[in-house]
Amino acid sequence: MEKDFLKELGYLGVTARIKRLSDTLFYSIKELYDHQGIDIEPSWHLVLLALKQENQVTMIDLAKWLNLSKPAITKMVNKMQRMGYVDFASDQNDQRKKIVQLSAKAKKELPKFEKIWNAGQKTVEQMLENNPMFLEALSDFEKQQSEQSFSTRAIKRLNP
Repeated sequence: MEKDFLKELGYLGVTARIKRLSDTLFYSIKELYDHQGIDIEPSWHLVLLALKQENQVTMIDLAKWLNLSKPAITKMVNKMQRMGYVDFASDQNDQRKKIVQLSAKAKKELPKFEKIWNAGQKTVEQMLENNPMFLEALSDFEKQQSEQSFSTRAIKRLNP
């Protein structure tokens, strides 16, 4: 077995291991999309699924719903618009608000995407079959971070 310094670090390596796992999954999903001839980014499924469910949503509401920053959503959605997957409309009550909706191209491609996402979901389920508590533990970790940030907790330990 190869040496894995991040694992050797134990809890000190957790954030780096989460980032590493995220990066490897991201690139693996990108590889899957490329193999299937799909020109979307791995993170776009969040927006596509949200818009499928809600039909139309403001950029601010989309950011809140996905718990992502407004700049991150803006960057992602603007790229999706350039690639033809979303359209923008203006809110009739407030012209400053951008409303996002699926484009005709996205609606046409959605069944193909969903087939791949379903295969991906089954793959994750299979990969986690020996870790049935993973999602619960992940949710708990996220909840603790949202209730009191890592930095606040660490500062309290530095200055008891």
